[in-house]
Amino acid sequence: MLLTVAADYLWLPVDRKADTVKLHFLCDGAKFQEIDIRLGIEHVEYYTSMDTGSYIGKAIEIKCCLPEKALDVLCFRDDPPCQDDTDRPQVHFTAGIGWINDPNGLICTDGIYHLFHQWNPYGTEWGNMHWGHAVSHDLISWERKGIVMAPDSSGTLYSGCGWQDKADVAGFGRDALLFFYTASGGCNQWSIEAGNQHTQHLAVSTDGGATLQKQGIILPHIKGGNRDPKVFYHSQSNAYIMVLFLDDYDFALFRSQDLIHWHESHRFSAEKMRECPDLFELPVENEPDVRKWVFWSADGYYMIGRFDGYRFSPESEVLSAYSTAMAYAAQTYAGVEDRVISMAWLRTVDDHGNYRGMMSVPNELSLVKQNGGYRVCFQPVRELWKYFTKSEDRKLSADSFRLNLNGEPTVIEVTWEKGQKMEMVIGNRIIQIQADGCRALLLVDRGMVEYWADGGTVYGAVEIDGSALNGCIELKQTQSMIVYEYCKTACC
Repeated sequence: MLLTVAADYLWLPVDRKADTVKLHFLCDGAKFQEIDIRLGIEHVEYYTSMDTGSYIGKAIEIKCCLPEKALDVLCFRDDPPCQDDTDRPQVHFTAGIGWINDPNGLICTDGIYHLFHQWNPYGTEWGNMHWGHAVSHDLISWERKGIVMAPDSSGTLYSGCGWQDKADVAGFGRDALLFFYTASGGCNQWSIEAGNQHTQHLAVSTDGGATLQKQGIILPHIKGGNRDPKVFYHSQSNAYIMVLFLDDYDFALFRSQDLIHWHESHRFSAEKMRECPDLFELPVENEPDVRKWVFWSADGYYMIGRFDGYRFSPESEVLSAYSTAMAYAAQTYAGVEDRVISMAWLRTVDDHGNYRGMMSVPNELSLVKQNGGYRVCFQPVRELWKYFTKSEDRKLSADSFRLNLNGEPTVIEVTWEKGQKMEMVIGNRIIQIQADGCRALLLVDRGMVEYWADGGTVYGAVEIDGSALNGCIELKQTQSMIVYEYCKTACC
């Protein structure tokens, strides 16, 4: 199939019930894109699009096993399809169209928080892994920016991190943003034909994260599905550190002086722990001047220990941070000096027609000493409270109480009797929280409830039906309740 590019966007119809087809896009005989898509030929549920602005006036070839009439459903337009935000979560980030998963490249520069993320712009299933981009001034209200990196012959784009090179040790200019990521060779036909495996790559931005330029491999394939680099600076040993998932339950630590050349310093295994590693230091809330290192993995499993710049030495068994299995692949922000902020992917089931998945509300992390050991504590970032004001404060005497939600996000602080479980019924979901502190904070948004209890040592997220926000919550075994109403702008 040959098409002459007539506008900035090629609109592609999607039918979620159609079979998946693979489309190869070429210009002047050179391949520039490959996607898997449930192309809507007979029936269209929604449109997605490909940015073709740099090819206007040129002929592009689409190689695929499709009938000629498939050309009739493709069209060029000046703007991408509209992204209707009417029925979406208000305080949880979602992609405009398509599937999202792991947060990537989390970094704060010049007062702007950057959220890069795994993204399939062409469907509501995992695949076609790109990096999408969004920015925020307060970690709650996000502006979507679109694709910043797409798959190529090295592989699709897997997870990674960001770092601002203030000292210009890498040579791309002072304050350049460096992004370390996995090219997942073997996960698209393009890379299979090229014979590539999973390798770690570098991309650089010199325009504040607006565009990322791929620089190539910085770590060759080591073993298995090695992936998900996380980089930070360790001042005590005067080196940049990379922690990397290798395969099974194996991880490795690397050191560098220039963010380009890396040397392995430690390899270790951790039961239950896989993917998306992170390594960060946290203060202990109830032990002044005490700080401990936390080694973290995708499922919220973590270990407390010591880190000397070369080796991580665990001082605890493998612990679990989450009360539910919704949160995954959390990553901490680079460029934040006064607190440790973490954001996770919430792996929802409902695809809402044209998008699936959302990000958690970012959390501030700390440690608390408890029962002779240490536990990670979660608290929603303080910026969340700019969007909520107290509207109701009451003691509850009945066994249950109904609260109308009126279609808007709501924060509820509840207490209950010691030895009981607090129970919340919303839509068709029953959420039970048992915590020794008998106090919890509930954030109810369209499609999601997040909760924090026992001073933050209990954290969970539960998917709910999107329409439940138009109904009511029934609270059981609850003694008191404080309700906070949502403000659409951070002016409160």
